[in-house]
Amino acid sequence: AIIPGIVDIARADREFLSRVVSHLAGEAGIRQFLDIGTGLPTANNTHEVAQRIAPASRVVYTDNDPTVLIHARALLVGTSEGSTDYIDADVHDPDTILTRAADTLDLSEPVAVLMFGVLNFVADTDEAQAIVRRLMDAVPSGSYLVIAHPTSDMGGETNAQAMRLWNENSPQRIRTRTGDEISRLLDGLEVLE
Repeated sequence: AIIPGIVDIARADREFLSRVVSHLAGEAGIRQFLDIGTGLPTANNTHEVAQRIAPASRVVYTDNDPTVLIHARALLVGTSEGSTDYIDADVHDPDTILTRAADTLDLSEPVAVLMFGVLNFVADTDEAQAIVRRLMDAVPSGSYLVIAHPTSDMGGETNAQAMRLWNENSPQRIRTRTGDEISRLLDGLEVLE
């Protein structure tokens, strides 16, 4: 009721994931994907898009929600040439994510690290920046980071009202960031068009 366009926003987010993974698996030649904060499986999941283009792609999903875990293990099955895995881990613990992802991914080869709608669950921007830095320091040159993050630069009071409602009713607090704060998360990385 607060954001009537939320369905369109969710679809646009999913279309962005599909475009990004298509580009990375196609033009960029990436064959490894670490999808942090994957959420409930839906259409055109990371492994489906990547393995449609490059069947040998390896994909590791991570989330800390038990419901996501059940659905992911049942639905996120990849090609016989590739590999798809799911690990139960929290974005606040990048070392566990990296250690467990290394069972499936070769972290000495380029990896696409995908963080769609997960860094907004890290309240402190310095901590969010440290998490991104830790993840990207663990992968070699030629790797990619993709972030989708709600911003307070758009949506005005409607966005603020939705955030308040969420935080009043959920144990997992959420926050927006300004464009400048989101840019800080990318410090030291080359930003692509």
